[in-house]
Formats: sequence, structure tokens, C-alpha cells
Amino acid sequence: MGLITNILQGIRKKLNWQTSTTSFAPIPWFTEKIIKHENDTTLKLRTIGPISVLYKRPYELLKTYNEIFVCEIYRFDTTHTNPVIIDCGANIGISSLYFKTIYPNATLIAFEPDQCLAEVFQKNMMQNGITNFILHKAAVWTEDGTISFNNMGSEASSIDVSGNSQSKVPTVKLASILSEYSAIDLLKIDIEGAEYPVIQDITQELYRVQHLFIEYHGLASETYKLETILRIVSEAGFKCYIKMAADNLDMPFYQKQTGTIYDVQLNLFCYR
Repeated sequence: MGLITNILQGIRKKLNWQTSTTSFAPIPWFTEKIIKHENDTTLKLRTIGPISVLYKRPYELLKTYNEIFVCEIYRFDTTHTNPVIIDCGANIGISSLYFKTIYPNATLIAFEPDQCLAEVFQKNMMQNGITNFILHKAAVWTEDGTISFNNMGSEASSIDVSGNSQSKVPTVKLASILSEYSAIDLLKIDIEGAEYPVIQDITQELYRVQHLFIEYHGLASETYKLETILRIVSEAGFKCYIKMAADNLDMPFYQKQTGTIYDVQLNLFCYR
């Protein structure tokens, strides 16, 4: 009986995969090998799938393209011909390029506080002939103003809540942006640890959002932050599916913490 059950589960999984196959082909094996051996200091241009993309860091390009275009982690359905999409933590623009590829008429509002990344974002949008978007070279936060920021020129760029960084960036109160729209088809929040205060601040505006993506970053000793976020999205009427964004501890009972800025990285997919 166990063997038959396993066979049936395998068939079902294969059928489910076939019905949700990606619209975009993976990066060819040889191209991937070339990219892996590139440097991470100079700006490079490459056409991959439906986009032409400028980038510096080969690993981030491979990882992000695979997640966004091949696996289509942000794929969603809408009846709107011009859905409203807000991309917080837009980086060099691969997620925004994906949104504009599947919904060319989308109202796209992007936020990227790292000035180097924001400049590449703009070039990538122009490189692909996309002009109908809004880019805020600012961090989403709980108020308008400025804040200390770690400009890393990579996915690790983040708000410095300690205030030790010499670099300052402008901030935009995300709740105010959300309040401008009666309906938001997708809100993506990938802001390297700043999601905890920001989610609390936008609680009253979440009823406007149909699909919400949060990349959660935290310490194992701060589980209350994850609990708070999950409670907020649940009370806002969302269902939540959780996937591992980074598996940092092989032996959690023994290691207990990574000793780095984050122990836990999770992708939270919240939908109605």
C-alpha cells in the first residue's frame, strides 16, 4: 500500500508541475558557466531570456533570474489590464522587468535606496524599452525623512537602525503610498530586515492589497518578530505560504545561531 501511495503522489506532483510550468526557459548550461566565472566589480550587459540586463554580481544575477523568471515566484493572476504593482527593494530591476514582461501596462512603483543599484535599475528599464514606471531612490519606512543606510551595491544593502553608518538615504512612508490606491494587485517587500517595523506601520492599509510578498530576515532569538508579522497578515485576511529563502543552519539544535546578522530568511507569500 505504501509503494502505491508513493507512486500516486509522484504522479500527482508531476502533473501539478506540468500544469504550472514556467513561461521562460532556464539559462543555458554553457552561458551559466560563463557567468559564474565573471568578476563582480565591472558592469556587464547580457541578454537572458526575454530581457537584456546590466549587472555587476554574477551570483546574484543567476540566483535572481532563476527565482523570478524561471521559477516565477512572483507569478500572480489578476483581471486588471493595468494592475498596480509596488516593488520595495527593487535592486537592479529584475523583479520589475518580470512584472512589466507579464503585465506591460502595469502601474509600477519601485523603491531602491542604494544609489548605485538605483542607477542600474534605471538603465535596465531603458535597455528594455520600459518608460512607464516610477522609481523612488529611497527606502520605504515608517515616516518620511532620512535614515542611516549601508550602501553595499548588492542584495545586502540595508537600513542601519543602529545609526552608525555615515551614509544617509531618504525615506518614504510606505503607508502613505499605499493609501493613494484603492486596490494594489501586488506588494513586494524585500527590504533586508526593515520589514518588521514597516509591516506594523502599514497594517491599516493592507486591506487594499491582493497579493503580498515579504522576505523575512531575523534572528532565532527574535521569533516574536515573525510571530507579529504572521499575526498582522492573518488578521488582514491573508492566507500565508512560507518557503525557505536561505537555509543557514544545518544543525539548528546544536548550532542555534549563525553568528551573522540574520539566522532566519523566509519568503512569505500572502494571498486572499
